Amino acid sequence: MEIIVMKSGAYRALMEKIDSIEQYIRTGRARKPAGDEIWLDSDAVCAWLRISRRTLQRYRSTGTLAYSLIGNKTHYRAAEVWRLFEQGLVKPEYRAEVCAGE
Repeated sequence: MEIIVMKSGAYRALMEKIDSIEQYIRTGRARKPAGDEIWLDSDAVCAWLRISRRTLQRYRSTGTLAYSLIGNKTHYRAAEVWRLFEQGLVKPEYRAEVCAGE
């Protein structure tokens, strides 16, 4: 067994760093993401909006729906998809179903 000796000031500084790391893990990484931090893939957006992949492509091409490419996959912020509902770009009966599901 190896014994390590350190000054009390160095020990306190080490413990403060460990405490700050613990606090970051508990508060920073464990928090639930806000609506604008949730990302959806194309399949999820198509299912949620009840649209085809081609319609989703048209929304991207015309700038109606913002997106990000991560690798070879397209992702959409949930807040951007919700904006389509708010602007009335989705059929009213679909909007009512999604709002009732919340």
